[in-house]
Amino acid sequence: MLRRSSLRLAGAAATLALLTTACGSGDGDDGDAGDGAQQGSRQVSTTLGTVEVPETIDSVVVLEGRRDQDLVLSLGLPLTGIPQIDPEAGYELENPLAAATQASGAKELFLEGEINLEAIAATGPDLIVSRASDVEGIQSELEAVAPVLAVGEQTTSTWQDDLTLLGEATGTQDKAAQLIADYDARVAQIKQKYADEIADTTIAPIVYNLEGTGIRAQRLQSQVLRDIGATPSEAFADAIADADTEVEFSPEQTLQAYQDADAMLVAVNTADEWQAAQNDQLFQQLPAVENDRIVRTDKFSFEGGPITAMHVLDVVEQLYAS
Repeated sequence: MLRRSSLRLAGAAATLALLTTACGSGDGDDGDAGDGAQQGSRQVSTTLGTVEVPETIDSVVVLEGRRDQDLVLSLGLPLTGIPQIDPEAGYELENPLAAATQASGAKELFLEGEINLEAIAATGPDLIVSRASDVEGIQSELEAVAPVLAVGEQTTSTWQDDLTLLGEATGTQDKAAQLIADYDARVAQIKQKYADEIADTTIAPIVYNLEGTGIRAQRLQSQVLRDIGATPSEAFADAIADADTEVEFSPEQTLQAYQDADAMLVAVNTADEWQAAQNDQLFQQLPAVENDRIVRTDKFSFEGGPITAMHVLDVVEQLYAS
């Protein structure tokens, strides 16, 4: 689900002072300006315009916390600032990015969806990376702090495209190409190892919550299934045919909607929702549930880059291995 980030207005005066300091340290100082010119930069084109990225990057901040964060971590860039996952959301499963994020030492700067310019400016980043939809509306304010490289999301670009873009911008294009090749090799391995199971097993990657169920073809878990050539259930095929829309079903419609699904990836975010699924008599009558051919995931498999995509391949393999 796309979420428009909001900007905290409290402390605006302090924020402005920080921004002025961040972008004005070289103003009127020919020595500092000369050092920046000698350092050099790389120029790349994004959906929000051309960006000059410094050759030396010591600090990167991300704003959304899924694809942007995955790309930065995967390329080994110095991630220093991230959004905090909402502690009230009740997510149970471990974020695929958790280990790499902890190893990076990045600090949580603001609650997800509540971009705080003051906190970002205080870190003095060399580069800000985020999906374009979070940058729009505050682009000029962010660019006063550091160059902003806008990447896409599931509805606008592939993670491979964005990884390649960030690699070109940061001189890590060889690493980006290797990560894509590693993913492709893992996909090929699974396709070969489980060729019969893939052909014979009808799959549905669904979201379950108290309002019902749904499938979206552009989520990462759906795209990974498509990459390995999974046989789609009727509902999944409908979602693929109308990729811009989530195919949704009420709790009463769910039983009929997935009758043809031999196995399912079931994305459930919280413990309460997972318990509700266990108590849902209609859901429990689904063939995939009755035959224990489901693997649980959550929102962290909806979007991401190489780390998350490899995690989703692990989850998908569980379906076929069973």
